[in-house]
Amino acid sequence: MSNEMVKRVAMAIYDAESGDPTRPKPDYVLGWKAFVPHALAAIAAMRLPDEEMIFRGGLVKDLPWDGKRSGRVFTAMIDAALENADLR
Repeated sequence: MSNEMVKRVAMAIYDAESGDPTRPKPDYVLGWKAFVPHALAAIAAMRLPDEEMIFRGGLVKDLPWDGKRSGRVFTAMIDAALENADLR
């Protein structure tokens, strides 16, 4: 996993925390770096895809190889996870 991905996820968590008035304000001194452990935990939790993610990734795998297919599979799998994120 690249440091860039960890940074992106940590920054997204930081942004989500800063925009929620019901939560304590994040540490502005550390900024997004305070959320690196959260980012690592979130990424690790997504390491094993669920059935819907596997199905959606499988729909993309049959596209012609153009050097970008693995990215399309990954995006399709993440999209499936996000679409099913309503956990209310």
